Amino acid sequence: MRYLFSLLFISLLCWGIALPSDALQQGFMFWRNQGILLSGVLAIALMGALMLMALRPLWLERRLGGLDHLYQLHKWSGISAGTMVLLHWFLTKSPRWLSDWGLLQLGPRPAGSHVVDALRGIAKDAGEIAFYAMVIFIIVSLVKVLPYGRFRQIHKVGAVLFLMAAFHSVYLTPDNLRWAPFGILILAVSIIGSVAALISLSGQIGKLNRYAGEIVAVRQPSGKILELEVRLPADFQDEYLPGQFALLTLHKDEGSHPFTILREDIQNGSIVFAIKQLGDYTKQLAERVHVGDQVSVEGPFGRFVLPESGFPEYWIAGGIGIAPFIAWLESLVAEGERRPGTQLYYCVHKEDAIYTERLQQLSKLTGVKITQVDRRTDGDLDLSSLEITEDTQIWFCGPKRLRDMLLTRIPSSQLHYEQFDFR
Repeated sequence: MRYLFSLLFISLLCWGIALPSDALQQGFMFWRNQGILLSGVLAIALMGALMLMALRPLWLERRLGGLDHLYQLHKWSGISAGTMVLLHWFLTKSPRWLSDWGLLQLGPRPAGSHVVDALRGIAKDAGEIAFYAMVIFIIVSLVKVLPYGRFRQIHKVGAVLFLMAAFHSVYLTPDNLRWAPFGILILAVSIIGSVAALISLSGQIGKLNRYAGEIVAVRQPSGKILELEVRLPADFQDEYLPGQFALLTLHKDEGSHPFTILREDIQNGSIVFAIKQLGDYTKQLAERVHVGDQVSVEGPFGRFVLPESGFPEYWIAGGIGIAPFIAWLESLVAEGERRPGTQLYYCVHKEDAIYTERLQQLSKLTGVKITQVDRRTDGDLDLSSLEITEDTQIWFCGPKRLRDMLLTRIPSSQLHYEQFDFR
């Protein structure tokens, strides 16, 4: 969030520099106009940041600490941008309303103040349309009422709205501020955001981190879990770290979905995705994917990677959340490393515990003690059985409900997880 606050501070600073020395002696209309300028620069700066984050650049994902943190920042930036746009619109309309209510007396427009400018009218209309559309867009995004595929398509509307807002902001910047820090900031974020918007509209998001792959094996070890083995160029495996995930596109009309990488096969140049069949789309995958299908993989993403040894550690997995831990264990075996002080708790319904046998093998090879907790008979993990000190580090991957329970008992500084609700 510090990046969001830094952007807001820079915008506020550029606005503050432009204030005249006698600003405190000015009246309502002066400060109303200043409010329009401030809310406008904050809105376009936040929207420009949204467009940049929508590209999912790996350099930004790594700097923020993972794609989950980028998504969280994207969410709050969107909410903040919507708030600023609403304030901007309200301040623009306020004189008319106050005049209608008899609370403000508007004087006649100064002679010669109205200059015919068709583009100015278009810029104002663009801002008005973008405002109403953005309000609807934000509501749809937050409520999540649409299926993922439809939502992904509608999300491209955000790029069009930004282009309209950028035109509105740049063209209506006051002449006396156009080449001041205020105007330069608006111009800079408008250019950056417009480039990002055009990349989005052309379908080029993630192109630099995208790899063409081929499905070489389809396995269904249980009724709810599907494994897809995908052969990829060596460049992907050079970037991959155990525990990361990737965005897998199996069908263009559906778009990409995030799936954890269960393991990599260096000799065959392939990786294995573990997919739990939860939604309508994933439940149909077993029938819709076949060996030989061409797919696209973007990534790898995530900072939930094998930690360095040195602290007392607990690894806690819920359901399909075992996938990154299996990747960690497989990596330890490949490196010939042992972690006898580490304990892994696998919380799962007995009928879904399809990796029990492999985990037992990995336990013997790595020294990691593995305890399986049957959620039907044993309930949730009993934290009182864990020896947790101020030095203990706990790594978790699983359902949000289980994560929230852990957070009520474990300091957040000691619990490491990715902030995805869909994992």
